[in-house]
Amino acid sequence: MITPRTLCLLLLGALSTSACGSETPVPGGGTAPGATTTSAAMPTSSRATPAAGDTAAPPKIPAEPFRDGARVFAQVKDALLAHYYREGIGEDDLYRAATEGMLEHADPAMSKWNKLLTPAELADLHADLKGEVVGVGVHIDFDPATGYSKVLSTLPGSPAERAGLAAGDLIVAVDGILFKNKSLRDVVNQIRGKAGDKVSLTVLRDQELVSLSMARESVAYESASHALLGEGVGVLRIRGFTEKTPGATKASLEALQAGGATALVVDLRCNPGGALDQAVTTAGLLLPAGAGVVTLQKRGEAPDVRKASGAAPLVDRPLVVLVNGSTGSSAEFLAAALSEVRHAPLVGQTTLGKWTAQTLDDLPNGYAMKYTVSLLRTPSGKSFEGVGLTPDAEVSMDDKQVEKASQIRAPAERLAADVQLRTAVALLRPRR
Repeated sequence: MITPRTLCLLLLGALSTSACGSETPVPGGGTAPGATTTSAAMPTSSRATPAAGDTAAPPKIPAEPFRDGARVFAQVKDALLAHYYREGIGEDDLYRAATEGMLEHADPAMSKWNKLLTPAELADLHADLKGEVVGVGVHIDFDPATGYSKVLSTLPGSPAERAGLAAGDLIVAVDGILFKNKSLRDVVNQIRGKAGDKVSLTVLRDQELVSLSMARESVAYESASHALLGEGVGVLRIRGFTEKTPGATKASLEALQAGGATALVVDLRCNPGGALDQAVTTAGLLLPAGAGVVTLQKRGEAPDVRKASGAAPLVDRPLVVLVNGSTGSSAEFLAAALSEVRHAPLVGQTTLGKWTAQTLDDLPNGYAMKYTVSLLRTPSGKSFEGVGLTPDAEVSMDDKQVEKASQIRAPAERLAADVQLRTAVALLRPRR
């Protein structure tokens, strides 16, 4: 028996990795109990024209009908159990494969988002949605060709900072394990673990190998942050939508207002999405009360229009939104709502184009299934599934450049390193 869970919508793509790379990533891939999830996608301007039919053409299901499925399934299972060349395959192995196959292949168009999650992946997801993980608190850029992870920054007060890990260090190995030709997730999973357990990082610094040991602990990562650039321009960066995002966003907006900000850049680059309810609440801080945020269209049901419930500082000030190819799902619909409702120009690159929502159901064996339950639309009724949002001003930067520039504290140096941010500031001047 499946235990349904109905808490929130999750709007992310890959599990346990952020778009730009992090040991403390924003949520990805699943949802909390009862959650509905969506994949990471980037929004296009509400003034852009979506492709025909509003969606990209899905892969084709074979034209020939597949009849007598239950009997065929039993025959295949029995044949594999009796005759498959490799020893050790049991019924549970085949049932797992069949479950994965149902989720990933029943609808080829959604195969990237419909998944069977292992207990470990599910635990990671819950931690991500809370906005904290058990690790060491380091943002990294992983290179699969070398297996090295470049340290972009460490979280203030984290085990990584206390141990002396610094931006620019290269993590060569974790507990003696090398990661050449592996993935960011492999590195993340090795760094994460049980609170109190120690982890050893082998670090290359100035051509010298250094061994750093630190105890893992629960660390909260910044889901929202802010900076003042001068001339009344404030930057609000939202990295993902967790339980902490609405509060962090409100605090950032209040700090920007107190600092004299009269115009705002909302940076949604490398934001893969997150929990739907938290994204809608966050949107309420940036949109007029009662304004449409996103519409959920489920099978056989009337459209479910989510609206902004309140306003916060700077809601009436000039606004520009930064997006890129790693802007997805809930970050996309927030960008689209800001474009349609507040007429905010979008600057950057075409977004991911993930405009569906998935729900997460617990399974009795500790696994969970994530599957698509609704299509997302903008306040005006548009969907950009498979297409993404096209920015009003197309300006190219790769994710590494974005992440590196975001770590710079001095306003002039940050603007010099970030051409997309410079473009946004230039667009704000005539609007003020």
